[in-house]
Amino acid sequence: MKTFKQYLKEREVAWQQSASTKIFDFSQIQYMQIPLTSKTMEWIFKVQLPRATVFHVTSVDGFKNLKRLQNKRKSISAFFNMDASTMEHGIQGGGGVVAELDANIILSSKGDVMSMPDKTGRRWVELMNIDKKKTMHKELEQMLIDIAIKHDPKTKELMKIEPDIGLGAWWHLRTTLKDDGKKLALVIADYIDGVNTILNKHKKEIQGAVHGYYVRRGAVKVKHPSGRMVGGDSKISEWNMYDEQVVDKIKIEKVHTFYSQSHADRPKKEIVSHLGKIPHKHWNNARELSTYVSQVADAEIRSMGRSKG
Repeated sequence: MKTFKQYLKEREVAWQQSASTKIFDFSQIQYMQIPLTSKTMEWIFKVQLPRATVFHVTSVDGFKNLKRLQNKRKSISAFFNMDASTMEHGIQGGGGVVAELDANIILSSKGDVMSMPDKTGRRWVELMNIDKKKTMHKELEQMLIDIAIKHDPKTKELMKIEPDIGLGAWWHLRTTLKDDGKKLALVIADYIDGVNTILNKHKKEIQGAVHGYYVRRGAVKVKHPSGRMVGGDSKISEWNMYDEQVVDKIKIEKVHTFYSQSHADRPKKEIVSHLGKIPHKHWNNARELSTYVSQVADAEIRSMGRSKG
């Protein structure tokens, strides 16, 4: 029988797919995977958002890896707010430990955008999460077909036989290049370059989806299902479970643990030897910690001089 740690490890491996898998791993164009890095976002939007205090749920083992990511470009998923239930059960990286971070914001969302890392640490999101009005859908579909034609001349013949094949030409390329690592690397490069060019062309249409929540958070007061009033997006009524922030160049400011039925006090005991000089606080339960997290977010909003009216 598998141990819980083995189960979590298998989930992590499945989550961290290679870029060569991600560029083909979608069934419809709205699920197309879009790579995000701080360098790309800075190039497109010509702005670096102010660093912010965010939080990241992980496990004791995950915390060891998190320490190695400090001040690096590898991105992680974090949040400004998270409800107690989600915090207690953990998300993809496990649970029991919450790291308080100072970080660069790459993408700011009111909800879970299901960002997924590849094996290099680059995070990917589905197209529908940043292009809700489908502004870029047709251009990106044509881009994929053009790449397929470029790297497999037989694609044109295939399209003559099946004129309506559409994205089938792209998935056919995957089969053709399955065992050719060098050509796959060229396809990945063309894919990323092509996506970035189209993102840049439509930056005005997508900036709200990429940065809007961070820019507007705290501009209005919205009600969370728990009853607390929290900062949020002026176009939504609430954040749900947690508001995902894709961040990089992190600095760990503090580490939190809490008592739960699933973990008891085990994370508190196990984390100590890995802290070094990083401050640590243990909480009686996830609800107390969730309240603290929201209070930190509120305090930061006030320090930025934003009204919550």
